[in-house]
Amino acid sequence: MLSYLVGAIFLLSSLQLAAHPVIYKGGTVLSSQSMEMFSDNQISYSFHQKWAAGINLWRFNEDDQSTEFQLLRVNHLLKRWNGDDYQGNIYLASGVGAAESRMGYIGGVEGDWETRTLYTSLKFMHFNSPKVADVSMTQGRIGYSPYEADFDKLQTWVMLQGMYMGQIERTVTVTPLLRFFYQNVLWEVGSSLRSEWFLNFMVHI
Repeated sequence: MLSYLVGAIFLLSSLQLAAHPVIYKGGTVLSSQSMEMFSDNQISYSFHQKWAAGINLWRFNEDDQSTEFQLLRVNHLLKRWNGDDYQGNIYLASGVGAAESRMGYIGGVEGDWETRTLYTSLKFMHFNSPKVADVSMTQGRIGYSPYEADFDKLQTWVMLQGMYMGQIERTVTVTPLLRFFYQNVLWEVGSSLRSEWFLNFMVHI
């Protein structure tokens, strides 16, 4: 009986551990996401079941030039829906720091809905530093897992990502990718339709 209870707890939390800005209270997330046009590196600590704070380093690359944001960031779980076999979430993000020795700001909203085999998400982020950068990023995803894995087994997802950063790239970047999740580690690999590599790595502590 105890083993079934533990398994159920891990199963439910596996939905929450996928790639969310706020995880369980007391959890720490290390993540690194990279593409030719940007990189996003974070460390955050969930000090409450609805709040997380940490350090966020962004770099935007355009025409052999790069702009860096170093930010103190706060994420907030605004709303969560739990069903028998699905979960939905809405998150808010905000941060302040520096961009090329000037003040920099970040703000955004993110939503997702997922089951054991289906995943959708939509995210909007805005970065601003007067006279340095004014960049918006819109990212949408849809994914499918061909099988339901137990909590202690490797989970595999096939995903399609669309991303638009109009100030850097005038067209939508479409990227097929594979997501793998095993216990507390998530990693993603892919390549856009223009042959731009995509890498994402995340570990929960």
